[in-house]
Amino acid sequence: MFFTAIGYQFVFVLAFVHLYLARSVANAEIIEKFWNIELVDFSMEGLFMRKAVGVNGQWPIPGIVATLGDTLIIHVTNKLDEPTSLHSHGLFQNGTNFYDGAVMATECGIPPNGTFTYRLPLKQTGSYWIHSHFKSQTADGLRTSLVIKDPQEVYKYDEEIVVTLEDWFRESSEFMIKQLNNPDPHIRFRPIVPYGIIGGECANRKRIKFEPGKTYRIRLLNIGASFEFHFSMEGHELRVIEVDGVMVKERPTHGVTLGAGQRASVLVTALDNAQFNYAFHADMFTDLLQMPRYNPLNFTGTIEYSTKAPTRHVKNSKWKTTVHDLDLEPLDNEPALEPNRFITLDAYSGVFDDQTFRHSFNNVSYVAPQVPSLLSAMTTGDNAQLSETYGRQTNTHVLRHMEVVQLIINNHDYYSHPFHLHGHVFQIIEMGSIRSNERVIKESMDVPVKRDTVVIRGGHYAIVRFRADNPGVWLFHCHIDFHIQLGLQMAFVEAPEIVQKWSDMPEMYKENCIAQGIKTTGNAFGGIGFEGGAVDLNPSPYPDQFESYDPPDGWKLISYILQGNGDDVESIASQKLLESY
Repeated sequence: MFFTAIGYQFVFVLAFVHLYLARSVANAEIIEKFWNIELVDFSMEGLFMRKAVGVNGQWPIPGIVATLGDTLIIHVTNKLDEPTSLHSHGLFQNGTNFYDGAVMATECGIPPNGTFTYRLPLKQTGSYWIHSHFKSQTADGLRTSLVIKDPQEVYKYDEEIVVTLEDWFRESSEFMIKQLNNPDPHIRFRPIVPYGIIGGECANRKRIKFEPGKTYRIRLLNIGASFEFHFSMEGHELRVIEVDGVMVKERPTHGVTLGAGQRASVLVTALDNAQFNYAFHADMFTDLLQMPRYNPLNFTGTIEYSTKAPTRHVKNSKWKTTVHDLDLEPLDNEPALEPNRFITLDAYSGVFDDQTFRHSFNNVSYVAPQVPSLLSAMTTGDNAQLSETYGRQTNTHVLRHMEVVQLIINNHDYYSHPFHLHGHVFQIIEMGSIRSNERVIKESMDVPVKRDTVVIRGGHYAIVRFRADNPGVWLFHCHIDFHIQLGLQMAFVEAPEIVQKWSDMPEMYKENCIAQGIKTTGNAFGGIGFEGGAVDLNPSPYPDQFESYDPPDGWKLISYILQGNGDDVESIASQKLLESY
């Protein structure tokens, strides 16, 4: 049955390989960028000035546009006083795992004053982004969009517009991590109010220019650190055609909700006259932080038909509705995979025995190994097949080549987590509530949608499936930047026996490890076999110290944020939620 399923799915894989080859154009380009990663001063519309992690003295960082078949080369020089890296979010990096940018998982990071060149053959199309994968540099600004165009686009449109959605904080990520890491809930849940940046501009100043009768592809990318965005356009219908780089059957909707790391493309047909301008909304919300008076944060820009036209406001409660992931169907018509490997992940948060607040999968809060997991996979021989080789605190699962993995992800927190898988897209099979008195279940279509990031609400679960067809080390983590730092990630090591045959790793890869005193061989501790196991004793949760996913009136607040009912969010947040701690 296993090999039959593989043979059946190979039909789809080979079909797409053939499609990619057919679409590769003879004049494919090499897109070469030289990036000095450095701190720059950024003024938030005169409200405050702070340092941002920018490129070549600029922030926001300009986006990159390429075409299927191109090669993207980014020469990085690190001008920071700490290591850095670049992760191309959503790119599979098949055969180039060492360019995935996940520090201490797939590389050592680029040391201060060091250099590294990322050489990325672009074999996918869609909406992606590039960001740091070291500490919380993403929250501090090291992020930008990456669009890969398809020369044989399925859907027809006249123009396309890239709209990035970003949260931006007055405080540095280091300051916020210390607050969120505090075991005292009165400090941990102290309100942090973000600002919004839409399309590289202060949120309320953004203008999207339309011409009557034209159809636009609007690429929406949430490249922020933690908050969700709900995007809608007054007087205009959105038609979803892509999510996370996966083309889907056209689905009309009034709004699109994106968690951190998620992307979507929508088609919007402009009205047939320029008599009025209209408003678009990019409302930022969270069920993570308590922000009396500020949740959601309503940002409004302009759909501009004419600089002289007045703005017409269209009142319609439907603008707050959104399309559900499980109502989408990918164009490739791949049916649900048949799993033969089953893994359950329980996401919790709580105070650990080192007196810090942490997040965990299955009671394990991620701690980076002393040797990058990819180098452990390459250098430990048969031991690379054993999860213990990578250290208990990495929570690593070793996968056989081509097996189909089913993940059951239970979110026991009361707030949402956008879970992201490197190197893959996964099929979303089912979502529902894990509360015993509320077994609400929503199942996928016969052809389940595929994404690389799925938002799981507090007290809910999701079942996803993917094929382990990409040898290497791939992280799975919450894409709220601060939750990564607090331990909510784990790793998959796929087919280490194939990884050990690689011979094309760039020379500067190991040079950057040596420059930082990081070992390049051995297990998670640089030893042979299971030497150094005692070092693996890292923080463990106190019994009964996990956060409840059902705080007093918490569900009412989340309902308000997501559905816009009449509850008084200020009253609930300030008087009830904060009083419960």
